[in-house]
Amino acid sequence: MLMTKVKICGLRTPDDIGYVNQLKPDYAGFVFAPGKRQISLLLAIRMRVRLAPQIQAVGVFVNEPLETVAALCRQRIIDIVQLHGDEDASYISRLKEKTSAPIIRAVRVQNKDQILEAEQLPCDYLLLDTFVEGQYGGSGKQFDPSLIPEQLQKPYFLAGGLDEQNVCDILSRCRPFGVDVSSGVETDGCKDFDKISRFLAAVRQST
Repeated sequence: MLMTKVKICGLRTPDDIGYVNQLKPDYAGFVFAPGKRQISLLLAIRMRVRLAPQIQAVGVFVNEPLETVAALCRQRIIDIVQLHGDEDASYISRLKEKTSAPIIRAVRVQNKDQILEAEQLPCDYLLLDTFVEGQYGGSGKQFDPSLIPEQLQKPYFLAGGLDEQNVCDILSRCRPFGVDVSSGVETDGCKDFDKISRFLAAVRQST
């Protein structure tokens, strides 16, 4: 059985980079979209330089101009693109013409048909997140994993309200390619080394 991948998202400080470098998740997420975890280009560059080479940097975007995303890929600031806005098949196809970086398309889950429709997009992965009216993601709330279609073929990341307490139970009910966590490994809005460590241990023990 393949080990479930882990993405720690919303890194914002040198301490955050130190934590992931020590604990070795598979992916580190840099949020470029507006919100409380948004970082500047300059900070992203500084953090990327310090990030351990075996950890892939994922850039999270919401309706970002296509050329901006492609430039970040060309400059090797990010390895993987995560699209959380209203980007459609045309946007993804044009982005693929400009970069070879894998593309994750987020889906704010409301029903099974919506997920199956998203699977037809020319992305490499899906990320299944909780639907919250007026938010593009990062709600910290769970959705019902029974909404994930059994016939889903495209590899997907599972997000939304995950933490060390619930991830094992959720992984017993579905088999994502990876899990994505941000607020579930924070204390008072800051990444918590011990919570990240326990989350990683829980995932690795359950797969």
